[in-house]
Amino acid sequence: MGEVVLIIAIISGSIMVITLGCVWMGISYVKKRDGLTKGASEREMMTLQQQVADVQQEITVLKKEVERLIKIAKGVDG
Repeated sequence: MGEVVLIIAIISGSIMVITLGCVWMGISYVKKRDGLTKGASEREMMTLQQQVADVQQEITVLKKEVERLIKIAKGVDG
């Protein structure tokens, strides 16, 4: 009788450990997936902000170049 109880306890314990492990892995996966999604969005925003800053710098450089070319066209020493 004691052997049967021991076998049932081992089987029940194994099933419980497997079930808890699967639940834990599922929760970890969802948290990681959500974190990666949020991280991707933040990275995309940072990339877009950097691109906007680069374009603003290029516009500033182009404005200065246009002013210099206008001065050259008018015959003013630059």
